[in-house]
Amino acid sequence: MAPHGVNRRQALQMGAAGLASLGIVPALDAPASAAQTPGSGQGQRPPQPPALRDVVDVAALRGEDWTEPWMWRQSEWPNDALALQVVTNAHPPRATSPGNRFTPLFSFNGSSPAPTIRMRGDETLRIKLRNLMGPNRSQVPKGHAPDPFEQHPKTLEAIFCAVAKSEGLPCTGPPPPGSMLFRHFDEFLTAMGVPLVDSECLPTAANVPHGSHNTNLHTHGLHVEPNQNDNGTYGDHIFLRVLPKADGETRRRSTDPACRQLTPDERVAEADFEHRLGNVQGLRRQRSGPPQPHPPGTHWYHPHAHGAVHAQVSSGMAGFLIVEGDVDDAVNTALAGTARPDPCIKTGPFDYRERLMMIQRAEVAGIDTDHGPRRGEGRLAPPATAVNGGFAPTTIFMRPGAVERWRVLNASIDGRGFKQFMVLEGQFVFADRQLWRVVPGKTAETPRELIAATRADVEAATRPIHLLAFDGLTLVTSEGGQVRHTIRDLSTQRAGTINPLTRPPQGDEPPNRAMLRNVEDCYKDGESLRNAFVRPNQVFLANANRADVFFKAPLDAAGKVYTIFAQEFMLQTDNFQQRLQQSVSRGAGFNAANPAPIDVVVGYVRVGSDPVPGGDFDVMSLVDRLPPVPPYLQPIGDDEIRVPVDEAQRRGIPAGSFRSRVVSYSGNGPTEFPLIEVPASFADAHPELKRRLWEEVDGVRVLLPPFGQTMAVNADFDLAANPEPPMPRKFEHHGSAHSKVLVDTAEEWVLYNCSMALWGHTDTAKRKQPGQYSLHFTSYPIGRAEGQARFAREPEFQITTKGADHPFHIHVNPCWVTRIEVPDAEGRLHNLLSEPRWMDTISIPRQGGRVVFRSRFADYVGTWVHHCHILNHEDFGMMATVEGVEQPEDANYRPRTAVASHAATAEAVTAIYPRPSLELMYRQNLSYVEAHPVVGCTYPGFPIVPPKLTD
Repeated sequence: MAPHGVNRRQALQMGAAGLASLGIVPALDAPASAAQTPGSGQGQRPPQPPALRDVVDVAALRGEDWTEPWMWRQSEWPNDALALQVVTNAHPPRATSPGNRFTPLFSFNGSSPAPTIRMRGDETLRIKLRNLMGPNRSQVPKGHAPDPFEQHPKTLEAIFCAVAKSEGLPCTGPPPPGSMLFRHFDEFLTAMGVPLVDSECLPTAANVPHGSHNTNLHTHGLHVEPNQNDNGTYGDHIFLRVLPKADGETRRRSTDPACRQLTPDERVAEADFEHRLGNVQGLRRQRSGPPQPHPPGTHWYHPHAHGAVHAQVSSGMAGFLIVEGDVDDAVNTALAGTARPDPCIKTGPFDYRERLMMIQRAEVAGIDTDHGPRRGEGRLAPPATAVNGGFAPTTIFMRPGAVERWRVLNASIDGRGFKQFMVLEGQFVFADRQLWRVVPGKTAETPRELIAATRADVEAATRPIHLLAFDGLTLVTSEGGQVRHTIRDLSTQRAGTINPLTRPPQGDEPPNRAMLRNVEDCYKDGESLRNAFVRPNQVFLANANRADVFFKAPLDAAGKVYTIFAQEFMLQTDNFQQRLQQSVSRGAGFNAANPAPIDVVVGYVRVGSDPVPGGDFDVMSLVDRLPPVPPYLQPIGDDEIRVPVDEAQRRGIPAGSFRSRVVSYSGNGPTEFPLIEVPASFADAHPELKRRLWEEVDGVRVLLPPFGQTMAVNADFDLAANPEPPMPRKFEHHGSAHSKVLVDTAEEWVLYNCSMALWGHTDTAKRKQPGQYSLHFTSYPIGRAEGQARFAREPEFQITTKGADHPFHIHVNPCWVTRIEVPDAEGRLHNLLSEPRWMDTISIPRQGGRVVFRSRFADYVGTWVHHCHILNHEDFGMMATVEGVEQPEDANYRPRTAVASHAATAEAVTAIYPRPSLELMYRQNLSYVEAHPVVGCTYPGFPIVPPKLTD
């Protein structure tokens, strides 16, 4: 033990915020005293209800206090641009806006959320972006670099001691919490022999958090120019880096000619953006047909400067971007009596209006890696969930029979952000890790009560909502060969089924064991999966998903209160199952580093006494009022992805084949990285990589988790063509190994998620594991059923490395999604979609789950990206370039003789697009190519061999 007595647990406790800011959610070595079993309301300290005086009495309110971001319309400023000033806020005396409750790192114009933009689908949006931040001072590791906090405890203790001495502190006690970790992160890497490079002169962005004072602008959901316009303004150009003015001066004075020269994708201090809507499928229109306006929808905008995306968006740098059009006109006319009413004012016989609901849960805190003079201004606590920038639920007033359209945006950006959106009858509050139901007093003199609500209570309280659009795209259906827009009555979705997560304990069964059984039962078969993932009156929203829903206050609801609710979805990672296993095996509660699900009370609805004059409106009658589906949103049939003769001749492929592509997402975080022994021949040949790539622990040379995690994308994952695919690659700014699509054509894409749970023995006294330290165990790639059966026999055999679902988002072009397939416990795939749907963000299920979609690559030649919308995964390199090309011979899609369909069996789709084995996924998750010209490397540099479970 080092003199100051810092062990791994203490280090992680002191630096949890710093670790989290880098995409690391540490798991401490012992459960916390305030832990809870998810959904049970139980733990070592039971949750306590809030004081009644702190719970708003919605029924007694005299006026609504619902709030939304301020609005800007391009049509009201036809010759001007919206000014967005990007600023930093270091240790302000108080928050500058509700959306910056803790230390605000960054914002647009000093507040969050950003202003709401509304425009028509044939207008041009102009934005002036100014970067008013200070200089970048971050450094990035060159070549192999380990995660500093995943070193052996003795190494970590020695480094902490050295850092304490550099601060003028004795090594007799732990360093000050948090601050030292932020200020000395570079010293940690240097102590391990890792060379560091200043980030401001890198020719392209690196795949680690850095350059947090660079910025740009992404219009999420718009089909617009992805690069530079012909007049020098920028479109949705996320390769652009708008540098701080100070960095421009530093580079101008540099003695390095390469540093002095700005690249074509760099601007200093400001940039002009121009998004020209109104000519969708322009190439096709030139041949026939009138111009198509951009389809109407609910979209949003946020920064997308690689390396700084998580830190900036988690600070609240985001805003709604609403495109209005024919669908809105039809709905408005039917409900408000006029095509273009003020969306914020109740209009017409049904009090119709729109509401905007931006939900942002950021469990992983942000960090300003470039704050000076010593880097590392951090948000020392994860921000609470913000709804439209506020933290206390606000209330909507409606009359019986009133109808409203709610545009819901899940702006959450990390692995805890997946939500189920719904409306509950009654008032609920969330406090101290528990949802509480407010029970009115029986008389005026009787006080209200707070009763802990179970998941079954939530299910029983849901009330009807209707879905009009998803990801800003109005729903499309095909009936009898006719394609039309539609609305879904979500009360009929899996009606009458039972969610496995709501089952109560059996007999004297402890709540944590009951919930673990429920989680396991979710994966029993296809029906169980659908019953868990698809619920009546609920909309599943992964990070960045949007949903346009109608809510109608029932005519008989006078005096009632409803709760607008977003429940955290438990099944998007292995976190909760792993923590439940720990809880059951140790007889304790949840681990402090991964707390119970955080549910969000979005707001309340109070229904008045006087009904609207229009009577009981049938929301489904709007289906007959909706306009025709434009060509751009017609379903993509087989003929559209079939290769014509001239294209086939120029590519040298069979005419009549189908354009297809297979991509995989893979990677592990560092905290529970599996224990892997480095081959002696490799270690002997690379002694310079000791402490950078490998370390000797108790005589065994073990592989160290990398600083940049292993998050990566494999754009060449077609196992039918190559059963042994190459290693995945981290994002390459201008690399050549990327997808090249032929403009004005369509393709079928298949996405696999190789992220997976690994299982292992956690009782090292019972089973020795040479080289084991901290949470790094020998971990096996086995199926869920085998692991769960083994855990039932030996509770110390648990999930030791967690997998995660990755919300895939592609820029510029939406996806006609036909299949979202989740594997059950035996590994069989089951499609969750009852019918295809347009989306632009799709969660790829882990453990070899699969997504199938088709997309039109209309209009644009140039480059854009797809990436994981867990934004620290994106910053760590889980992003890849797509290039639109004009010549068939430049495209690199894979021709196929058959393609998938919504109606096909999973086995039939697998015959076309083979699935990866568990062993292949293990290898893919633990390796990558980092091709950056300055800081690149290949990890780990030797073949990965999956261990075999033999006992």
